[in-house]
Amino acid sequence: MKKIILLCLCFISITTWATSEKWTTHFAYNSVQLIAVTETDVYALANGAMFSVNKLSEELTKYDNRYGLHGTTIAYIAYDEERSQLLILYEDGKMDIWCNGHITYISDLYNKRMTASKKCNNVTIHDNWAYLSMEFGILLFDLVRWEFKDTYYIGDDAAEIRVTDVMLHEDSIYAQTQNGVLVACIKDKLVDFRYWHQCEKLPVAFDAKKGKEYTDDKGDFWKAEGELGVYRSCFTGEQMHYLPEGPQVNTPYRMLVDRGRLFVVPGGRWAVQNSTPGHVMIYEDDHWTNIMNSQITSQTGKPALDFMNVAVDPQDAEHFFVTSYGTGVYEFQGEELVKHHTPSNSILTSAVANNPDEYTRTDGAVYDSEGRLWVENVSVNVENTLVAFMPDKTQKGINLYLSDGNRYGLSTPAELCIDHYNSHKKWMLYCREKTAIILLNDSSTAFDISDDQLTVRTELHDQDGNPIIPEFYYTIAQSPNGDIWVGSSMGPIIIPHEVNFEQEDICRRLRITMPDGTYLLETERINSFAFTQDKICIGTQMNGVYILNEDATEVLAHYTSDNTPMPSNTILSLAYDELNNMLYIGTGGGLVACDMDIETALDSDFEDTSEDNWTYGNMYQWRTHLAYSSIDEVERMNDKIYALSNNALFSVNTQTDEIEYYSRLTGLHAATIDHIAYNKALNKLLLTYQNGQLDVIDSNERVHNISDLYLKQASISKRVNDICMYSSKAYLAMNFGIIALDLRKYEIEDTYYIDQNLTEVNVQYICVLGDSIYAASNAILYSAHMNDNLMDFAYWHKTILPSGKNTQGMRELEDRICVVRDNVLWSLSNGTWHKHASDFSLRGLQKTNDLLFATIDNQHGIVQVHSDFSIDMALTYGLVNDILQSGNDYWLATESNGLVAVRGGNYSEYRPAGPISNTPYRMRFFGDRLYVLSGGRWAVQNMHMGEIMYYENGEWTNITNGQLVTMADHALYDFMNVAQDPADKEHYFITTYGTGMLEMRGKEVVKLHLPHNSSLQSAVPSNPDFYTRTDGAMFDDQGNLWVLNASKNVDNVHIMNAKGEELCSFNLYNNGERIPFSTPGEIVVDKRNSQWKWFTLCRDNTGLILLKDNATPTNPTDDKALYRNEWFDQFNTQIRPEFIYTVVQDHDNTLWVGTSKGIFTIPASIDFMNSDKCERIVVRRNDGTGLGDFLLDNEQVNCIAVDGANRKWIGTASSGAFLIQIVTDEVGNKDVETIAHFTKENSLLPSDNILSIAIQESTGEIFFGTSDGLVSYMSDAVEPSEDFSNLYVYPNPVYPNYKGNVVIKGLMVNTQVRILDANGNLVKTIEGNGGEVVWDLTNATMQRVASGVYTAVCNTMDGESSKVIKILIMN
Repeated sequence: MKKIILLCLCFISITTWATSEKWTTHFAYNSVQLIAVTETDVYALANGAMFSVNKLSEELTKYDNRYGLHGTTIAYIAYDEERSQLLILYEDGKMDIWCNGHITYISDLYNKRMTASKKCNNVTIHDNWAYLSMEFGILLFDLVRWEFKDTYYIGDDAAEIRVTDVMLHEDSIYAQTQNGVLVACIKDKLVDFRYWHQCEKLPVAFDAKKGKEYTDDKGDFWKAEGELGVYRSCFTGEQMHYLPEGPQVNTPYRMLVDRGRLFVVPGGRWAVQNSTPGHVMIYEDDHWTNIMNSQITSQTGKPALDFMNVAVDPQDAEHFFVTSYGTGVYEFQGEELVKHHTPSNSILTSAVANNPDEYTRTDGAVYDSEGRLWVENVSVNVENTLVAFMPDKTQKGINLYLSDGNRYGLSTPAELCIDHYNSHKKWMLYCREKTAIILLNDSSTAFDISDDQLTVRTELHDQDGNPIIPEFYYTIAQSPNGDIWVGSSMGPIIIPHEVNFEQEDICRRLRITMPDGTYLLETERINSFAFTQDKICIGTQMNGVYILNEDATEVLAHYTSDNTPMPSNTILSLAYDELNNMLYIGTGGGLVACDMDIETALDSDFEDTSEDNWTYGNMYQWRTHLAYSSIDEVERMNDKIYALSNNALFSVNTQTDEIEYYSRLTGLHAATIDHIAYNKALNKLLLTYQNGQLDVIDSNERVHNISDLYLKQASISKRVNDICMYSSKAYLAMNFGIIALDLRKYEIEDTYYIDQNLTEVNVQYICVLGDSIYAASNAILYSAHMNDNLMDFAYWHKTILPSGKNTQGMRELEDRICVVRDNVLWSLSNGTWHKHASDFSLRGLQKTNDLLFATIDNQHGIVQVHSDFSIDMALTYGLVNDILQSGNDYWLATESNGLVAVRGGNYSEYRPAGPISNTPYRMRFFGDRLYVLSGGRWAVQNMHMGEIMYYENGEWTNITNGQLVTMADHALYDFMNVAQDPADKEHYFITTYGTGMLEMRGKEVVKLHLPHNSSLQSAVPSNPDFYTRTDGAMFDDQGNLWVLNASKNVDNVHIMNAKGEELCSFNLYNNGERIPFSTPGEIVVDKRNSQWKWFTLCRDNTGLILLKDNATPTNPTDDKALYRNEWFDQFNTQIRPEFIYTVVQDHDNTLWVGTSKGIFTIPASIDFMNSDKCERIVVRRNDGTGLGDFLLDNEQVNCIAVDGANRKWIGTASSGAFLIQIVTDEVGNKDVETIAHFTKENSLLPSDNILSIAIQESTGEIFFGTSDGLVSYMSDAVEPSEDFSNLYVYPNPVYPNYKGNVVIKGLMVNTQVRILDANGNLVKTIEGNGGEVVWDLTNATMQRVASGVYTAVCNTMDGESSKVIKILIMN
């Protein structure tokens, strides 16, 4: 019996899980062992961790349990192409199956009691089975039912034997084992070891490339290349490697934070050395620098092992030392090793005199207040137990002496702790054998041992008088209040600061009582401590991290691998970064970081998204421009037909044909709607959203919100898969089970976990038949009686669904449950499935009233399933997604023809005005015409159907892909850029990423430019129809059309005349070396000089190019070009962007560059040709520290637009849109003012992934293209005028009851407007934003002004221009 345990959504219970923003993982990914290639992504296994590469965007994603994974150290990954599911197997026997965006946990092997290792060595997928090569034999796993079928112990006498691979060939199965290859007939009883025998000769070799090399369906070759990462060789000839940044290894043995910089070393020791290769790993500003062992040993010519501690020079942050347990002390300056200190060149001594290269053991290292570095020189018989590295580069050493005059040597110490309240005291540990806590009081004479007092205590007594004699000590640290904390095998031992350790043996133990009556951590091994200003952090050997209050009387949090991304509960080290309030946790499986600013809570305080919370403008300045041509679902309530189109909702009034739109403006509570469903009993319409919000529209069209699901913290999806209405309830099919929604009370009534042990099930479809409820997962049909206790999984019964890969729909008809499996209809009767063949390829089921219909693939119309289960065509009209019967009429939700009403054989289309696609990848204004293109590309094409949309004078013009393909007689995909002929606005060119360049006149195709009829070239010469890649395009001031032709093996720059006729084509060279354009972006013409053209290389050879064409664009021989891929900012920090997405030039001629890690700028004062300087914008913190952060650091910036006031509208990939302006104080310091931050939570943005931004200069309207559609916002900044000749005010006059603003337009740049009353008194002063100002009709005290005539005096800041205009206000 399989056991499936999934993430609990917490309607029953809540685990204390910090928000995902609280945690960051820092794993080593530099040893890629396996890859698993899916249709869209390539998953890679490295050092037990998994990451993926998106084939299109090349985005790297790192996975941990925040994504729903149920284990930590991954042993193997494999992809099942037939069922589109990823198998993830962990070293401890846990198994995850990732299918349809849902992760299912298989716990059978993990829960099985066995002595053998549960690590999987290999996976072979054949038919419906996965053969798992295990340390003990072979496991057979059913890929359809997700359960283990058999275990094959194939060694002699059924003994365990290590299997490394399995191969099936013809009728035989072959197992590669530690004792050679064993073979059996596949038809034999494989669980019987007697059927397995030694293979004499293999018919074919085992596939050594399995999981390591793969060629995908696009012809791209992928390979796991160890420390180089994932290798890719594209069909077009490009080659690249993908590897997430991270530390060198996953063993953070000791850590130190110094001035915001984290140092990590992977050492270790106990009785002897661990012999772990020594690396130094440094993390700063979200970047890892690894000083590798090979780099160190190549310089010293000696081994470098077991690095123990790091100490950083307080006078020089780049100067630091690393101690090792065997190979001496290493001194670094930045990334360079400047000296290796050994007995041969220092006063260090070796524990084994004749082998100093391996026995020069050093440990604790710390600087004192005099700038001296103190190091423990380890062994009972070495000279100079403590060595001081002096500021003058000399060294001094001292030995330790007991009061009786005998030498005292350290055998296995830990960290060295200098008391920060009494700097003449040094605390040490003797960790094993002669376990002791040691205090050296040097009486402030560091090198005069005559007055030293050494206290060694092997026994202490706690606050209750109990003797404390730990077997082992592990760590020592001092808290902010001066207490000494010691980690031992008996838990934490605290020496209070008020105790005189030299005179008293008193200590304190934790007295936090556990439920079983014991004290917290009293028998737990403690490996590390870290202290914040008000918290104590304790790292344990087995139970994760405990966070205590500063008095150590209360547990504030307990972090484990179950409730955080920590890969292990074994804590090796802790380090606290006070500058960034970050706790670094080094575990046995790798490093994670915890943001201590973000509180852990059972319920988050969600942002108030009401209109009152808006910080800039208001909701009514927004408009939506969504595509309504593709309808997904249709329902009726009262006299309105509601249609869901691309996650947006509209309705048609059946009496008047009036169309009404719904959004947050009309009271909805989220943007992206997944489903609509009508409850006939209550006359209510349910709306479900992607984020878990639920809205109910009642019969009076009032909106009632149910936010319970949205507010619950859970890492699993909250999207609803299907809805079933029954009586006054709505039953929601969820990825974890079923939610029962009471529509009368507007609340969640129950949650049903319907599999054994309350485990989660991905319920895809749900319906009620008679007195039973049915829920379909991918392979199983669950059912229960409606009167039973549905919360008790024991009442739910299972039926295996018919054979097939996918369930595509489930509804009821007559007395049967009907499902569509792999495009075929089945019905269930008396426990038996019946197949109903037809001539149609079915893709879904729709029930309306008592009629059952099926949607069909690749055909026009919809078919009806009759009571005898015969299937025939019902209505023919385009590709239909849903159907509604209303009286004698039918309403069809079609794929491309909008909402269609069928009345008495007559068809009427309802297609609300709007674009035809909700993927506005690129947008551009020419005058007042906005072009919108739904393309895209990255490493490869997106294969989005090419469509042209433009918006002008409030109307949309759409040219569909079908129309364009018919006119061009060619497939058209991925439209990238538009260039409009300056001499003829109806003549324009569209570049595409694969299908050439389209020349248009109005709505007609003039020509499709391809290699056979133009100078454009194909990235793959043998396939020009799909690899003629073009991107950036623009007309220059001479009327020439510039087009960028993408690929490394073509002419990249093409110049044509307005007729599209080639004038020249050429490549660009930097210092004589060709600059290849593998993935170029747009072209920017410099405002300072039209001869200067900026080109963006977005990826691969990411960088910027400046071309100076010397006013002879068609003669490249006199051109000057420079390519840069790295810069140095104002702090001399190197900037080398991985990806560049956008480049714009503002009104000050500064270039703004949007990258995968934020923004940098190239001011006009910097000569790009001769300087690699740039600037990053620093946003000051409002915390009084005087510190700042880089603007949008680590955010992917997709687009930037500059408005009339020179403000920047910035679109990010995950955080919405920002409006910022740069302000300069009186001494010239620049600062950033964030005027607005728009997200899908506080605006009409349907998504926080902003693809493009375009600004209509004449009105100031900002258009945002998001991944879920287009919206616009009326801002207060338009382009300024050259004079005041077009100055006007509207509305004017202002009539009574007017509630809006007054707009004064036609202003010059930097205009100040002063509003005066009829007596000449100053009412208000308004600074202009570009070409207009907005007056809210209030005075300086925010009171509405009285009726009367007001004068607006408009003056430019330089005083050279002015004009007045009158405004009449009637209240």
